[in-house]
Amino acid sequence: MPFNESLLAAPNAVSRRDFVTAAGSILLGGLRSEHREQTEERAKKSSPTQRPLLVVATDLYRPHDDPDDHWDLATAYALAHQNLVELLAVFIDYPRPGSFKDPDIDAVAQLNYLTGLPVPVLVGSGQSFKEWRENQGDGRALWGVQALLTLMRNAPRPVAISVAGTCRNIAMAAHLDSESFSQKCVGVYVNAGTSRPLTENAPLEWNVTLDLEAYQAMFALPCPVYWMPCFEDVRRFEVSEYASYYRFQQREVLPELSVGLRNFFAHVFREELSLKHGSLSWLQALLAPEDPELVARMNAMDRNMWCTAGFLHAAGLSVDAEGQLHPLGDTTHPVFTFERIRVTDHNTGHVRWVADKAGADRYIFHVLDQGQYGYAMTIALKRLLRAIP
Repeated sequence: MPFNESLLAAPNAVSRRDFVTAAGSILLGGLRSEHREQTEERAKKSSPTQRPLLVVATDLYRPHDDPDDHWDLATAYALAHQNLVELLAVFIDYPRPGSFKDPDIDAVAQLNYLTGLPVPVLVGSGQSFKEWRENQGDGRALWGVQALLTLMRNAPRPVAISVAGTCRNIAMAAHLDSESFSQKCVGVYVNAGTSRPLTENAPLEWNVTLDLEAYQAMFALPCPVYWMPCFEDVRRFEVSEYASYYRFQQREVLPELSVGLRNFFAHVFREELSLKHGSLSWLQALLAPEDPELVARMNAMDRNMWCTAGFLHAAGLSVDAEGQLHPLGDTTHPVFTFERIRVTDHNTGHVRWVADKAGADRYIFHVLDQGQYGYAMTIALKRLLRAIP
C-alpha cells in the first residue's frame, strides 16, 4: 500500500528564534551528550516504531564540488522534518590538499533554519587512512571522528550512516572502536565504486580515488554494509542494473518547492551564475527575493544523483514505479532493492562480488525496473522535498 503522506506529522522542532540564538554553539560547539547513561540493553529493547537514527557523511563544500551533495542534504532534512528519521549530525569531509573550498556550514545552517532542527556539524580528518594508521599525528584531526564515536556510543539505538565522498572518517572511527560499530551501527551506506568494471585497469570511480584504502576498509566493517555502486562502468552515466545513478532536469522539481528551499539551492549557484547578491550571507540569501535570471538558469540544469535510494532505505521506505513511497516490504513492485552478496576481492579498488543469499551482512544496490527507476526516484524526491517550508 502507498505511504500515506498526509499522516506525516511535523516534528517537535526547535523554534526559529531558539535556533538563531543557539546556532553558533550547535553548529560549531560539538555534540551534547544527553544519553550518557543509556546502555546497550536499552538500545536492544528499543521499539521498532522509533525513528531510525541517521548520520550523513558527505563531501559538502562551498564552492560546491557537485550540487548533488546539497540535494542529498535536503533529502535527509526532508525525512527528518517529517519524523521519518532523526538526523544526528552532518559529517563533512576535510577539503582536499590544494583546495580553496570549505566545509559548507552555510548549507546546514540554512536547512536548520528552514526546518527548525538543531543538527550539528562535524568535520573530518585531512590525513589519509593509510597515513594515519602509520603515523597518528595531530589529535585535532580526529576530533570529528571522536565526536562521531561519542554520538554512536550515547545513541539510544543503533545508527545508520550514509557515506558519500571519502570513506576515510568512517574507516578511522571503526578502526578506533570496532565494538561501537558492531553494537551501535545498523548499517553503513557506501555510495562509491563501480559494480562491473570492464577491465582490471579501468578507471576508479571518484569517491574511491579520494582514499582507496578507506574504501577497501568498508568491506571489513563489523556491521551491515549497503554498497551503492555509483556506476557499472564509470565512463557511462546511465541507469544500470547494479548502480544507483539517475538524472533529472531541475525544472522537474524546483518549481514545486518552497521559496525558502529554492533559495537554499540558489545559494549554491549564486556566485557562479549571477553577479547580483553574490556576497549575501546564508540567512540573507535564504530570505532574499528570488532572482528570476538565476531561477531560470537553475531550472535548465540537469542534476546527476546517486544517494536518494539509500536515504529512503535507511528510513524504512521503498518506491514503486510511479514514485509512490511505501514502507519496506509493502509493495510488490519496488524499483530498487538491496541483495545479499559475498565480496570476493577488493584489493585494486574494483570490487568483485557474487550473489550469496546465505552470506554475511553485505548487500548491493539493485535496480529492479531500469525503465522506471529514474522517473520514480525523481517523483519520490519531489514528494519529500515539498515538505520543507
